[in-house]
Amino acid sequence: MGRARRIILGLIFALVVPTTVSVAAALPAAAMCDEAKVIYKFKAGDNGWRRTTVSSAYIKGPGTVSITKGRSWTVSASMTGTVSVEAGVVFAKASASLGVTVGASYTGSTAFTYSLTVPKGKTQKLQQYKKAKTFTVTKYKLVYPCKYVKVYKQTVKAPIKSKSESSYLYKLVSK
Repeated sequence: MGRARRIILGLIFALVVPTTVSVAAALPAAAMCDEAKVIYKFKAGDNGWRRTTVSSAYIKGPGTVSITKGRSWTVSASMTGTVSVEAGVVFAKASASLGVTVGASYTGSTAFTYSLTVPKGKTQKLQQYKKAKTFTVTKYKLVYPCKYVKVYKQTVKAPIKSKSESSYLYKLVSK
């Protein structure tokens, strides 16, 4: 009986152990590591301006150009297709990391009239701009053997989501 028991246990061991080892070997690196599978790192850049869709017509000076209330506008971030595919995740994580709310786009409406004088001899229009934040996003992915590799690194200039008057700029633009 002792010998039969050893043979049965030996057979069970022979069948179970290689299966367990091969399953563990087949697992992806991320499953064997205790870390996040994808991480994003952000580096803040300068504040700047992004042109919105609101502008006046060009006029030849001297004269006055205006943007009147009730006009809707949109401003979009500058980014590559690689980042735009993950825009929701990137902008949510960037906002938390940078301490300012940024987005792939921002829409609003102008609620007043703004006018500037075009100098004599110049052809210009009045253009609205929205304050923007430049940042660099780097995406890393966990690969075997538990190390991160860079997937991409992109610089993005995104509109700051704020309704404050100081987050808008109006200036004359030449043709």
